[in-house]
Amino acid sequence: MARIAVLGGGNGAHAAAADLTLRGYEVNLYEDERFAPNMQTVFDTGTIELSGAAGQGTARLAMVTSDLEAAISDVKLILVAVPAFAHGAYADKLAEVVRPGQIVVVLPGTFGSLMFWRAFRERGVKGVAVAETNTLPYATRLLGPGKSLVMSRFDPLKVGVMPASRTDEVMAELDGVFPGLEAVESVVACGLSSLNPIIHVPGCILNAGRIEYARGDFHFYTEGFTSCVARLTDAVDAERIALLDAFGYASDIAAHGVGGAVETDSIEEAIASDPNFAKIVGPDSLKNRYYSEDIPYASPPGQSSRTSWAFPRPSWTRS
Repeated sequence: MARIAVLGGGNGAHAAAADLTLRGYEVNLYEDERFAPNMQTVFDTGTIELSGAAGQGTARLAMVTSDLEAAISDVKLILVAVPAFAHGAYADKLAEVVRPGQIVVVLPGTFGSLMFWRAFRERGVKGVAVAETNTLPYATRLLGPGKSLVMSRFDPLKVGVMPASRTDEVMAELDGVFPGLEAVESVVACGLSSLNPIIHVPGCILNAGRIEYARGDFHFYTEGFTSCVARLTDAVDAERIALLDAFGYASDIAAHGVGGAVETDSIEEAIASDPNFAKIVGPDSLKNRYYSEDIPYASPPGQSSRTSWAFPRPSWTRS
């Protein structure tokens, strides 16, 4: 099988690198040298122990490196699995070394693909397609150094491509990499399909005191997702759907993509019916990524002051 580069050293990057390796891909895993000590075990052994819904086994990676040019030199597909606040830095780094014909996929994007597109355009990079997904491919956590647990896969996994004219090409390249891939009209449609800001932000704000007090002894989706939180979540989701409608994209039901054991348009029912959500513990503090990433970065225009929105903004009114 083909060789793939996975950029990042967190939950998503570990899961993707291990899963893809165990499914036969050769994987180059890159982490910035400043953060390499956080995953020193993987650098030392070249392996990741995977468990859970994506399978069991020891994944022996083709390369673990802090040399970005080496990590992407022999690959077609570059998967960027880093927090949203790192998208700008990674876009600038990749712009210096990416080559025509390569495909960059941001996992997930939430409009982050536009930052990569802008960085490439500013440096005269041509012939590189940029895509993003609406969520990570997995619900995943690191159990310890070099140990990745996948609780579930997200299916469908929506994909938007920039430029949209290369959607078929990118989807063909991604075929088999992740199950349940579903192309959408554009990276804007994909970004507006992200449910992290819809679910995490209301729950984090309304449960802030409980989260501070519990210090990790807190189940976000069972203890924290009460009827009150669900009502606010539905209200925020109505704004997301209004944006999709304003752009002329097909709107989906509130719970589409959330999962759940029952088919419903109620986010509360969908979450309550999914045993995988019941396993998720945390956040453990107000510095958790649900706060540091999803609140400031998960919806425009808070992504970054340097983001240039490369699409027309619609006009709409609220009654």
